[in-house]
Amino acid sequence: MTTWHKGPPPSCGWWPCRGWGRIVLRWWDGQRWSLAADQWQGALVAAWCAARPEADYMQPHIEWTERPDWWPERSRT
Repeated sequence: MTTWHKGPPPSCGWWPCRGWGRIVLRWWDGQRWSLAADQWQGALVAAWCAARPEADYMQPHIEWTERPDWWPERSRT
């Protein structure tokens, strides 16, 4: 069972988040969440999403979870 959290995660970077009935990835810049990137989208789309903040009214509703064990070590922040 996945434990979901609201509010800021412990560090900047990509985080698995709840979205549309599945897990999406969002970039946390230390202050705001980005638009969601689906795991099936490529790096260019993910970069585009990371550069755009999610709407202010959505920020408090975003839920994130811990990164899984298989998450690349070099990308843990």
